[in-house]
Amino acid sequence: MPSIIAKPFDKEMQNLLGELSSGYHAGELSQKDPSELTEEIYIIENDDEMVGYGVIREYAQGNQLIQKAEKDYFHPDERYLQRDFYIEIKNETNFVFIEVLDVLKEHEGRGYAAFFMNWLKAKYPNKRIYVYSLDKSQNFWFKQQFEVVGNTVWMTYN
Repeated sequence: MPSIIAKPFDKEMQNLLGELSSGYHAGELSQKDPSELTEEIYIIENDDEMVGYGVIREYAQGNQLIQKAEKDYFHPDERYLQRDFYIEIKNETNFVFIEVLDVLKEHEGRGYAAFFMNWLKAKYPNKRIYVYSLDKSQNFWFKQQFEVVGNTVWMTYN
């Protein structure tokens, strides 16, 4: 039976991620400055083996996610394409952002990402959840009952 374990997102964890040969965001996360990391990373385990991981951020105000999005996701010349995101998020309060949800390639297709999402929805039953979706993962988010935010790649649940 899978489980979700919260672990400190420290240098040791970054080193572990850097050693992974699969995991879409592992290399990127292993290189981030410690000031850019969350306090915890959520490890998806099955039989004491890491099969995936997630990074989530709680935000009190929409402008906090807007600042992160402008820094990490939006090219300055293309911000106008995110107009619907700005409209949606600017007045939002008390919500969750899924920064990373990765299942290691050798464990894909076994329901671990869906397990993580069920855990996350139970952990935050009354909070809106946002994700910046990639084209190849958009169907997964639709299956998780997320909806597209306007004409953007951002998606939301709840």
